[in-house]
Amino acid sequence: MEDLKSRVAYLKGLAAGLGMEENTREGKLFGQIIDVIDSLAEAVTELQDDYDDIVDYAEAIDEDLNELEEDFYEEDELLVDDEDYYDEDDDEMFSVECPDCHEIVYIDDDMLDDDDVVEILCPNCERIVFVNDDEDYEGFEEDLELELENEDN
Repeated sequence: MEDLKSRVAYLKGLAAGLGMEENTREGKLFGQIIDVIDSLAEAVTELQDDYDDIVDYAEAIDEDLNELEEDFYEEDELLVDDEDYYDEDDDEMFSVECPDCHEIVYIDDDMLDDDDVVEILCPNCERIVFVNDDEDYEGFEEDLELELENEDN
């Protein structure tokens, strides 16, 4: 911005050096043009200062946000690492891929123990992805046991 101010000062000096009288039409015109350019240079300088302040403020907000994220994610990691909050029974889930939209649907093993027939729908396209009737359930239970054994190893 200093370059802009120095160029306006140069124009003022150049106009003064030409010896134009301010009471002539040309002198008044050039004087007003230079005054407008000077005002524009001041406005641009103020805008640049405001912009610099906003950048500093945004950087401060970003730093504060990073600190909050670190604090928040630290607490989440502590909960995950804490064995008191970890229940192995919660892991008895399996996944089925929807044949239509390929969404992965997670099913709790407790749902399979129900004596009633339960149909599991894809949450994305609402297609039936699993039914726990006796025919499918017996074969599926064996697959589930193999899958759970593989996860343990």
